Amino acid sequence: MNFNYLSQFVDVVKLGSISKGAEKNHISQSALSQQIKLMEQFLDSTLLERSNKGVSLTPQGNIVYKQSLQIITLYNKMLQDIERMQNQDKVLEIFSTSSICDYALPCTLYHIKKKYPQLTIKLSNMSSQLIEEHIACGQGTIGFISGKPKNKSLISKKIFSDKICLVAGNDMSVPAYLSKEMLYDYPIIMLDSSKYIRHQLDKYLKKIGIDVSNLKILYSLDSIESIKSSSARGFGLAFLPYMTIKKELYNKQLKIIEMDDFKLDNNFYTVTKPLDDSYDKEIYKLINYIEKTISKTIC
Repeated sequence: MNFNYLSQFVDVVKLGSISKGAEKNHISQSALSQQIKLMEQFLDSTLLERSNKGVSLTPQGNIVYKQSLQIITLYNKMLQDIERMQNQDKVLEIFSTSSICDYALPCTLYHIKKKYPQLTIKLSNMSSQLIEEHIACGQGTIGFISGKPKNKSLISKKIFSDKICLVAGNDMSVPAYLSKEMLYDYPIIMLDSSKYIRHQLDKYLKKIGIDVSNLKILYSLDSIESIKSSSARGFGLAFLPYMTIKKELYNKQLKIIEMDDFKLDNNFYTVTKPLDDSYDKEIYKLINYIEKTISKTIC
């Protein structure tokens, strides 16, 4: 007997309706009715009593329903055991920029490990440029970078965007809304100029008419945590990715300051080598899973 027939029969019983069972399984009601008739012919038993109110089980149908639940459970366990065996010796080596590594991926990795418990995960933090170089040389499984990759031989996919916010310590005396001219009046703590986000920020500020060289930059740091700590203590304003400050906003250590014409998004991409015959198909499936779920599972 076709396994799908049993699975769809269980859906009909649970939903109490052939039409609802058909809708859930994306088949026509007549096709599902025919499948149930074939089951009844095969088992030489009436399985369902049909009425205007829906369907109910006959005594024979109740036996088939209970046994079908067990069969489906065993079938799913079989698939899970096979998948675990296939992934038992597999290593997922991830390269990531610091902001994604520290603030986005931890929750995603939890979900990956939950789905693939036998998988070994290795996560390394490095710059976008180094990530591209490593992936292009066949080192690592997948990379997470800020901005589009420069290496055109790599396969890339935009996975999510994160806005850059102007923030201040919650107790810092600063208006909730600043004009561009007012920005020059406040000390600012910046990311180091070597960072991709700083490069994008400087470029964008120039575009909207702000001269970065005339800003009161207190100092530049290469650590987002250090910048958050300094800003939370009221030392100065800071431009930071939203995903890095969610906890501080919730705990009222930082507050967002709105500013004229300021709307800057930081786009994140995955990079992988092109698929060829030597590529592990199971790892490829895993990459697809990560790309589909990361925007829903980031911390």
